[in-house]
Amino acid sequence: MNFLLYLLQVHIALTLLYMAYKALFSRDTHFAMRRFLLLGILLFAITFPLYRIPVIGQAVPQVLQVSLSELQVSPTDENATPATLDLYRLAAWLYGGIALLLGLRIGVRLISIIGLRLRGKIHRQEGLRLVICRDEIQPCSFFNWIFLPASMLHRPEALDKILKHEGTHIKQMHSADILLGECMAALCWINPVSWLLLKEIRLNLEYLADRTALLDEPETRSYQYLLLDLVNNNPTHTSAIPFSHSFLKARIAMINRKRSSRWSLCLYPLVAPLLLLLIVGSQSCQQSSGHKVQNDNSIQSTTSGAQPQTAIPREVPEQEPVFEVAEVMPEFPGGNQALFEFIAENLKYPQEAIDNQTEGRVILQFVVDKEGKVGHIQVVRSIDKMLDQAAIDVMHTLPDWKPGRQNGKPVNVRYTLPVVFKLS
Repeated sequence: MNFLLYLLQVHIALTLLYMAYKALFSRDTHFAMRRFLLLGILLFAITFPLYRIPVIGQAVPQVLQVSLSELQVSPTDENATPATLDLYRLAAWLYGGIALLLGLRIGVRLISIIGLRLRGKIHRQEGLRLVICRDEIQPCSFFNWIFLPASMLHRPEALDKILKHEGTHIKQMHSADILLGECMAALCWINPVSWLLLKEIRLNLEYLADRTALLDEPETRSYQYLLLDLVNNNPTHTSAIPFSHSFLKARIAMINRKRSSRWSLCLYPLVAPLLLLLIVGSQSCQQSSGHKVQNDNSIQSTTSGAQPQTAIPREVPEQEPVFEVAEVMPEFPGGNQALFEFIAENLKYPQEAIDNQTEGRVILQFVVDKEGKVGHIQVVRSIDKMLDQAAIDVMHTLPDWKPGRQNGKPVNVRYTLPVVFKLS
């Protein structure tokens, strides 16, 4: 698949799904459902270009017609040319390079967390592993570790609330969500929506932890004062996952928000039609590539030079019936394996298609007439004009077949042949 086309589809999915999320769900208090939705957005956006939906209009004829096995074609050494720098490769390498640097940045941050763990002292309390740090850090957690400043041990009331909050992050594996969001932001760094989505993931996880910390609290004011106190201390050293004023304001506002009704959960299934629309759009984009399906029965080769007589399409007279299945099917000299070997040896991957990183499946239909000649060649699924024409050209060079027979008489028989152009 074209790398830049794939990234474009991922960016479009992220943007549309984020807009739907902000419009419908960003103000409700169904935090568990929001977490599921946010993770679903990330996983769907990165994988949906790979999904396929069977097209009924194309599936029915293949059931009624004789379809040959799929043939895959890759560039040969004869097609290969010295690598040249073009805009596509430059853009792909530049984009990938920056994404790699951001990925390394994630690795450096993970190493810094490990370093913080090695410098701290382990203290166990209420089944949790606390890492007591000499630096005045803000409390945070990462998977099974809770990082606390040493001074927090002397504040038992505040420590109890913090352990409830951070313990929720640990039990619900919130660090995995953040890592997934960080990786998506690194991959889609050029799109601001990926960073906004990462912020939404972080915020929603804080909402979940705040709600758990307040379950046994008769009133929320003391907890809000604790959050303000942690920020106003203004530590000189920050942790890998720091609090921020914007997060604090949003969290306090959400703590005081009225619970959303259960009826608002009915909005979540509304995302499904958008997901289906994105899948269908992606599939249509890959199948058509902006080109119309070619059904011209007399398409000529675009290569220069005189064409041999076998390259002239042969028409089947309208008054003669064309059978989808005959009592005795036509036979290529040597059988189907010889047919595939002939096509593989004679079909050339267009160099321009190689340079443009174009690949995909072309589906041809052709008729073996009662004289054994191949004609009436049509493209029933197009991927690119160059690849379509390359497949048509090689079909014109096929030698005569042994014709099919019905009731002992030679007849015209239609075949379907999928040809897959695949860059290695």
